[in-house]
Amino acid sequence: MTTSGVDTFTLVNNEICDAAFQLLGVGSEGEPITDFMYAAATRSLNLLIKTWSAQDHLWTREEATLVLVAGQAAYTLPDKPMRVISARRSITASGTEVPLNPWSRQEYLDQPNKTASPSTPTAFYYDPQRASGMLYLWPAPSITVAPTMTIKYDYLRRMDDMLASNNEADLPSEWLEALTYNLALSLMPQYPVNDGALSQLIIAKAQQLYGALKGWDNEPTSIYLQPDYQAWGGAYGWPR
Repeated sequence: MTTSGVDTFTLVNNEICDAAFQLLGVGSEGEPITDFMYAAATRSLNLLIKTWSAQDHLWTREEATLVLVAGQAAYTLPDKPMRVISARRSITASGTEVPLNPWSRQEYLDQPNKTASPSTPTAFYYDPQRASGMLYLWPAPSITVAPTMTIKYDYLRRMDDMLASNNEADLPSEWLEALTYNLALSLMPQYPVNDGALSQLIIAKAQQLYGALKGWDNEPTSIYLQPDYQAWGGAYGWPR
């Protein structure tokens, strides 16, 4: 017995909609799936993708480079990233990279002089607004520092919309079954299932597939924690 040697299987928009309708028993006995039904299913599919975009997925993590401008603290990032996970300054001459400290909105706002004393950036804050994504550096780069380095940042991008009937979903193929069952679940209020056992199966399967894949969708590395000895009295734990 031999395998195909191919792992490129995928489904396009209308095929995912067809599969979801079949789970619901719609169109399974010769009933036509109309353009209106495809449009409704595509709308639900995009709503589902928008919801999943707000979660951390390995395939939506990307890296980009920011060119610095002397004295400028705020930078508009292209594509409005969902989040900036980390950032580091990269020295052009040596390629050395130094991590920047991530700040909350309040930590950045609490800084009294955001552009008055330009120097080497040591921290960043990302503001994901609806119309744009702004990355703030502190302190702002000085006129001598700006030409010598760039900022590299890892971010979560938004998943692509499905606009045409032949668009593929912007996710790995192992997520297709989970997407299909969750689409069927989303369509269930519009196309109720008369069989209670079938509806419960779809609900359970949608949750089980998503949960299993979300548990897989992470980096298989260990996290190491250690106490802050400067804030606490050595290893014995009394506060200073």
